[in-house]
Amino acid sequence: MRIFSTCFILFLAVGFQACSQAPAAHPTTIPVSGPAGVVNLLAMGDWGSGGEKQKQVAEALAKYAGTQESLQGVLLAGDNFYMKVAGIDDPVWKNVFENMYDIKRLNIPFFAVLGNHDYQENKAQIELDYSKAHPESRWKLPARWYRVNIPADKPVVTLLMLDSTKDKFSATDWAAQIQWMDTQLSTVSAGVWTVCVAHHPLFSNGSHGDNGVMQTDWGPILQKHRVDFYVCGHDHDMQHLEIPGWTESFVLVGGGGAGTRKMLKDARGPFSKQSNGFGHFQFTPEKATVRLVNVDGETIHAFERTKAGDVKVLSNTPSDKASDKPLKTIQGVGDKKGDD
Repeated sequence: MRIFSTCFILFLAVGFQACSQAPAAHPTTIPVSGPAGVVNLLAMGDWGSGGEKQKQVAEALAKYAGTQESLQGVLLAGDNFYMKVAGIDDPVWKNVFENMYDIKRLNIPFFAVLGNHDYQENKAQIELDYSKAHPESRWKLPARWYRVNIPADKPVVTLLMLDSTKDKFSATDWAAQIQWMDTQLSTVSAGVWTVCVAHHPLFSNGSHGDNGVMQTDWGPILQKHRVDFYVCGHDHDMQHLEIPGWTESFVLVGGGGAGTRKMLKDARGPFSKQSNGFGHFQFTPEKATVRLVNVDGETIHAFERTKAGDVKVLSNTPSDKASDKPLKTIQGVGDKKGDD
């Protein structure tokens, strides 16, 4: 394994543009380290439980990182803290984030977005404040929505890190984010992979199901710019969906540490399973390879996608059947903490 440079250097090795209200910030640009033309990112959502499941995923994540030659970051798809966070000096930051993810094996930026649980008890503002107060930290959340180019000078991947909790927006701010998405995607050079990361899914086989508001509000922008991947959480499971009429590959990585739930649907695929774990996205100019990995370090699903949008499943395990108790699945009955 190649030894990682410091988190600070790796963070500065991407193009970074933040916007909380309007697209008016400047990117930071320093050439990224690692093999030329290859970008590796890990991804998980619904992770901040502080319990045994989070610890299991954290250890699996660190072990997996140890097998990789280079990693450029971890994508956090929201619901970052299920518990109360009193402020930027609360010990929960050490216990649930800083010390939870082994800095020796995961000394890379963790790029976060906000989920619905992050808006409880002022946690969203605290998470933003922590990022500003601790630029040395691996925790990166400069604004409610922002852009990351990797590498900065000649990007292989452009990430739009987005806020999907619409009920916490004014109508003006929600419209501003959509306009920002359109503007940013319009500036992506041909051949660069585009990945949108947010908390809520557009489509899901899991307990929360499809989100018609997201499909209506964000779908036209994603389709207009032929975004390659939409990565999210909210449902506590792992999914890869290809939806007829949609050009994106939808990848749900909600197994980061909260209790999992059964599937509400099973008619769509190619993959959906009640499982804790994380995703690994590897990008080259020619293709992207995605692996969904469980807490035992096993790849439970893998596929590749070409820039032309052709998708090929590389390996698979059986998807879960839909629950025979759909109402209890929707309500989360039986979950230890009832996290949603």
